Amino acid sequence: MLKYGREIIKYLFKKWTAGDRLCHEYLPRVQADSHRSDIRVFEARLSAQRYGDNVQGTSDLAEEICMCLIATAKENNLFVPKERWDDFGDRKSLPSGESIVYYDADNKIVTKIKNPFAKASIKNIRPCDIILEHIVHNILFPNTQYTCKGITQDLLEIRIIYSQPYISQNFAPPTQKQIDKYLIESIGFTKEDAYFYGNDYIAITDVSEDSDNVLIDTKGKMYFIDPIIRFKKPIPEVIDYYYQFLK
Repeated sequence: MLKYGREIIKYLFKKWTAGDRLCHEYLPRVQADSHRSDIRVFEARLSAQRYGDNVQGTSDLAEEICMCLIATAKENNLFVPKERWDDFGDRKSLPSGESIVYYDADNKIVTKIKNPFAKASIKNIRPCDIILEHIVHNILFPNTQYTCKGITQDLLEIRIIYSQPYISQNFAPPTQKQIDKYLIESIGFTKEDAYFYGNDYIAITDVSEDSDNVLIDTKGKMYFIDPIIRFKKPIPEVIDYYYQFLK
C-alpha cells in the first residue's frame, strides 16, 4: 500500500512538471511551504519547549501547549482579541462543528475561528501538532488552502484563526462516484470503509455527496473545503512524507 501510494504521487508530480496538471493541482514545495511561514514563530517556540514525541495525552500537556501558543501570539502581534472578530466580516448564523465562521464579501474570504481540539477523538491529533494541521490540508487541497492569521481565545480556551478563499455557492456538489474517482486516482487513497479514504499516513472523511464539504465547478475541478483529517502518524512525519514530492 505504501509503495503504491508513493508511485501514484510520483506519477502526478511528473505529469505536473510536464505541464499536464491533471485534475489535481499540487503546489511546488516553495508555494506549499509559504503558508508555513505564518507559523514559524509558533513552531520555533514549541520546539524550544521540547514537546518532541509526546503522544496525544494529558490535559496538562494540552493546556501547557495552548498557553505557549497564546503567549507566542501576543509576543509577535498575532493575538486577536475577541472584540475584533467582527473585523473579519459578517458572521454566519450557524457555526460549523469546529469553527465560528465569518465572510468578507468584498474580498471573497472566509475566516474561521477554529477550536483545534474539536473532533479530537476522530482526528487523533497530538496537542503539540495542532498548529500544523492545516499544512496537510494545504498540500492535499491547494485550491482551498488555509492561511493562519493568528491566535485568539473564547471563554479562555484557545482558538486558531484561519482564512480561506470563498468557494462559490453556485458550484454543485459532485456525485459520490466523482468524489471516489478523485480521491483514489488523483490523491492515491484507498477507500477504507463507507466513510474514510486514506493511506498509511492519514485518512479523510466528511466528503460524501450529501455534505456541503465538496463542490465541483463547471470545468470539473473539485474543491474540498474542510474535510476531517485523521492522522495515523505525527503530523511532522506526515508533512515530511508529502514534502519529499514537493521539490
